[in-house]
Amino acid sequence: MKHIYTHDNIVVLHSVKNILALNDIESFVKNEQTAPVGAQHGIGNTFHELWIINDQEYAEAKALIAREIDNPPAKAKWVCDNCHEENEGSFEICWQCQSPSIQLKQEI
Repeated sequence: MKHIYTHDNIVVLHSVKNILALNDIESFVKNEQTAPVGAQHGIGNTFHELWIINDQEYAEAKALIAREIDNPPAKAKWVCDNCHEENEGSFEICWQCQSPSIQLKQEI
């Protein structure tokens, strides 16, 4: 087991864990239950950690985190087929009419 990532926001940490899982890299969260004691020990001392199970996957996991979390690729803007509103590339659903993007429709 090897420590791979630390963050104070559990949602971010689980996002990283999910990205690793999508790439068949097993990991687990350590210190997940420390949030309730943050007031007692100082919120700055309650960082959550992500650990990978297989040490041989460390380099691949680090590269995935660097590419997907630390430096994600920019996605192109898109125009909604339904209402013709321009949406940021990070949106999967039109902000105006809530219609899914073309890519999301193709995946479904």
